[in-house]
Amino acid sequence: MAFPKLVVIGFTNIDVNVTPSKETIAPGGAGFFVAIAASLFLPNVGLVTRVGNDFDPSFLLSRVSPDGVKLIRDKVTARSTQTYASDSDLTQRNIKLEDGVAADLNSADIPEGWIEHAEFIHIATMPPAQQAAFQKYVMQYKLPQAIVSIDTDQYFFNQPELIPIIEDNFACADLIFTNRFEYQTLERVVKAHAFAVVKQDEGGAYILKKGKKVLSGPAPRVTAIDVTGAGDVFAGTFLAKQALGDNLEASLKQAITGASHSVTAEGVMHLFE
Repeated sequence: MAFPKLVVIGFTNIDVNVTPSKETIAPGGAGFFVAIAASLFLPNVGLVTRVGNDFDPSFLLSRVSPDGVKLIRDKVTARSTQTYASDSDLTQRNIKLEDGVAADLNSADIPEGWIEHAEFIHIATMPPAQQAAFQKYVMQYKLPQAIVSIDTDQYFFNQPELIPIIEDNFACADLIFTNRFEYQTLERVVKAHAFAVVKQDEGGAYILKKGKKVLSGPAPRVTAIDVTGAGDVFAGTFLAKQALGDNLEASLKQAITGASHSVTAEGVMHLFE
């Protein structure tokens, strides 16, 4: 049995995008975005996720190992509704989240042997307490040399009581992905960390080791249409290239390129055309 080198734990959503003139529906969610971005480079990506009876899993199952995708037939998929004020600029939005089956995602959903054999394990954006439970489980069973990475979302920073949990989650991970806003809030934790990647949108990204910038990369000039999933595409690409044995510079460059390309059209499905 071939175990995945990269295991992603995270949500798969139904994304509902509402503009003044239309409403579109597409697959989404942090776990989904990270895993399918990684699948562009790495075969047999493992995704631990739950979907309900309202989700067509055919595309997802064509990109990731089916063993980790759990179909809950009597319940609905998590749903994320993004509402935009403009039809042409999808960079500013209001978000409403409904957990669906994602709220029940837990360590029992992880296929046997995945954590014990993985080289990279990514805990994608989800409620911080849920991340903490996964992190505790993963740290017990992972290979000593395996890299456990974690990401979060600005959405959770609107609830100050969650920030200490996010700080603890970051402190326990081997690799942090963060954007510049999150970095400003969590600067003390990030600077003390052994390995962090800071995403800067149009400014590219850089890598910190113990607070020292060791590598940076610029972003290509693009016209941003929709930023949905860009940070997750970045993380999935970076981790896939690392799992393939690429050096940090090559991994960072490809991650920036992938994330920049992802914002040039709605959603991320255009990456597979």
